[in-house]
Amino acid sequence: MDSGRYEFSSSQNSLIKDLADKMRFVSFFLIGLGVLATIGGVAALTRGGFGNIVYGVIQIIIGLWTQKAAGSFVRIVETQGNDIENLMGALGELRKLYTLQYWLYIIALVVVAIALVVGIVLGIASVSR
Repeated sequence: MDSGRYEFSSSQNSLIKDLADKMRFVSFFLIGLGVLATIGGVAALTRGGFGNIVYGVIQIIIGLWTQKAAGSFVRIVETQGNDIENLMGALGELRKLYTLQYWLYIIALVVVAIALVVGIVLGIASVSR
């Protein structure tokens, strides 16, 4: 079978379209949440709103990448003759999205661990005085 010519069945296309629709909804939600967080962070900048700005921008980026991945899945359903190629493109987009999230969580864990160690060290130092 020529992998470039495989066509998913109508039930498979329905499943893929449903996934793409849900991904698109999530992407809009994340973008909206990111915009609101960024606006709130800018409004509260004098009171430490920088964290909200960073959070908002990250949510916007994740939302945009989710939307791009959803579009890749929609192409599987809407085109003929390139289902496998389009599927691999969609999986590539998902990989990018989850790689971003993976590294963001690794960075967050490292920051939390450092903050915890610093908090313990400062707490011990203040007790010993």
